Amino acid sequence: MTASDAEAVARIGFEAWKSNRIHQSWFAPAVETRVEDAFLTFASRPDAEVVVAVAAGEIIGWGARDSREHPGDRSRGWDYISDIWIAPRWQGKGVGSVLIGELLARMRFENLGVASIETDASNETALSLYKKLGFSEIWQGTDFSPSLGLDHIKVRLEKPLL
Repeated sequence: MTASDAEAVARIGFEAWKSNRIHQSWFAPAVETRVEDAFLTFASRPDAEVVVAVAAGEIIGWGARDSREHPGDRSRGWDYISDIWIAPRWQGKGVGSVLIGELLARMRFENLGVASIETDASNETALSLYKKLGFSEIWQGTDFSPSLGLDHIKVRLEKPLL
């Protein structure tokens, strides 16, 4: 991601989130505002490595990796896929698989042992993709999301990087 990609990254993240709101509480105007602000803030100053997917000169999705336990601390090994967001009209066309593959390749290159990823427990589409790509569920529990301003049930999955 370059600085000139920030606006598209924020827009795609927010549009993808809006198109897949799973819980009724996520439709509240205050939640929507917090989420949009979180995408704008992240895109303008990412504390993670962000990769973008491009088709016909247009950003159509993006993914990010970081350290789950120590966000922004590059010395800890960025083995956590923190974000996968695909423009709504490109969802279901393999873009997420390509982005995850690229992030996993970078982790393998750095000799990291295990990759992890999380999603809302109700996000069946994401869970199905992650399991198809070889991730296994290791944890499920309630977690507070600062961007939502709400607790929600999350699932964490891992994949060995052999």
